[in-house]
Amino acid sequence: MSSTTCYQDRDAIRVKALLESVQGREIRCFAVDPNITSFANLNQLLARAFQLSGEFEISYQLPQSNETGRRPDVFVSLTSDFDLDAAFLSASLPYLSLKVDPLLSPDSENADWSILDISEAPPPNNVLSSRITPTVPFHISLKHQMEKTLQQISKAFSTAPRKGPLKEHDWFQYLDCEGRLIYPEEFVTTVFHCGIEQSLRKEVWPHLLHVFPPDLTSDEKERYILMKSRVFWHLKSEWQAQDSKSTESLSHMIRKDVVRTDKACSYFEVGEDHPHIESLFNILMTYAVANPDVSYVQGMSDLASPLLVVLDDEALAYTCFCSLMYRMKSHFLLDSKSMSLKFEHLSLLLQRTDIEFYKYLVDIGAEDMFFCYRWLLLDLKREFQFSDSLSVMEVIWSTTSLSSQSISKESYNSITKTTKKEGPYFKTRSDSPLCEIALETEDEEDDDSEESFAMLSNDSNALDTSETNLIQIPDPCELGDGNPFALFVCLAMLLLHKDHCIQKQMDYNALAMYFDKLLRKHDRIKTLAKARVLYMEYLQLFSTAVKQDECSEVKEDVPSNLSWLDDKLLDIKSTQLGQCIEC
Repeated sequence: MSSTTCYQDRDAIRVKALLESVQGREIRCFAVDPNITSFANLNQLLARAFQLSGEFEISYQLPQSNETGRRPDVFVSLTSDFDLDAAFLSASLPYLSLKVDPLLSPDSENADWSILDISEAPPPNNVLSSRITPTVPFHISLKHQMEKTLQQISKAFSTAPRKGPLKEHDWFQYLDCEGRLIYPEEFVTTVFHCGIEQSLRKEVWPHLLHVFPPDLTSDEKERYILMKSRVFWHLKSEWQAQDSKSTESLSHMIRKDVVRTDKACSYFEVGEDHPHIESLFNILMTYAVANPDVSYVQGMSDLASPLLVVLDDEALAYTCFCSLMYRMKSHFLLDSKSMSLKFEHLSLLLQRTDIEFYKYLVDIGAEDMFFCYRWLLLDLKREFQFSDSLSVMEVIWSTTSLSSQSISKESYNSITKTTKKEGPYFKTRSDSPLCEIALETEDEEDDDSEESFAMLSNDSNALDTSETNLIQIPDPCELGDGNPFALFVCLAMLLLHKDHCIQKQMDYNALAMYFDKLLRKHDRIKTLAKARVLYMEYLQLFSTAVKQDECSEVKEDVPSNLSWLDDKLLDIKSTQLGQCIEC
């Protein structure tokens, strides 16, 4: 990339920002130095310029196409320094055009109440907004929304999805004539149930990873990717031009991991100086230098390698990797808060699903779930054969959303604050129609599929929900730090190996070593089938619990001083934290 095309050659970029509010349209014009202006700086400038005290969203105008008849005023979200670099590159004379959209406070009289839509199961952060007027009582509106949601769920459960992965013909049915994705919910639902055909992944994965802003045509997507690619090549050229001593330590650490990543995959079964190895190194090095708050941590190469294999384009793989890391970077931070939360939630799910297995883990000091560290850190990527891991990853992606702002936690808490102490204790029945749905979604036949669900039948040791006082399981926006389905994949893997672990009476070390030796040996079909069943049961019963509790005349707040394990009937003492299994 020629240096003459870089925005760094410009001392200043003129900015024209538009704010549309109930008071009318306001415009502010100013100039910024692209060499020193970060996303945080821009937020502060716009907040002062428009005197905004609350949160707001920023979008910038996509470069115009030279073709006639195309929309010239397409705006895309600006949420990071990577986006800001793209915005600076898109800035054409006379100015960079921005739009500022204030976010309504959940306490505002005009705010939308966010109701979780769990139709057909996949997207935990997929939200329907229903404006509630002062003439309609809140509990009545909520009851109407929940009844509608339950009808959608029943329809989804009663209609088994088609067999086979998403194919090219099916993919075009979700697009309009100009290439816009007009049926995103149906799209992710199909991916959740059926996966994606291998030849179609290169086109579909960027959509699944939320790389594209909504409502872009095929032409606009091409321009958007071209702009993001220019940012990557510029960032790459910057660190390559630096003194090698300043990046020597980082470069050595990344290089050491890259040369041993996925060697069983033919794409990386090459020499250390092969272009494929260099591309993976460039992606990770560029991300680490551009994101010093995260830098590089062992395991990131496992997340980047499938993207490069499928997309076979260094710049596009980097763009998708940035979108993936937007959700997963918290896994690699030093505070470990995200990982600790996932351990707690997985432990809670097992406690509610199979009390016998949970008690066994408590007895050996393994209820902390630290032996699942690698599973949670890498979204199960290393637990299956490489080709199978691609299928597992895309199903997990279908249930996540990068736009965490799509649902306000405060708003959701306002809806669920009166939930009873008795949370949804879900127990899947062997005769559940969900079992049939999950088994019919896979295109491969498996003789042991029925046996894989035997563990889900009613257990004599199961707790009776009418006699328990349990804090409810976190809602889908909170469970697993916003990625609940990955926890259910872990849960399914645990249940599939429950009998073997208990029969062998393994201690903590033996249990950890047993699962460690199952690296790339787990059964994808059985695991995904069981995980889908558990996940949909959870969403269904969570929805039912909210509906029953919110429509009840008796409103009772949950005491804030109770912990998840305050169940007197279990009589289980918490043990010391176990060992941490290295990635």
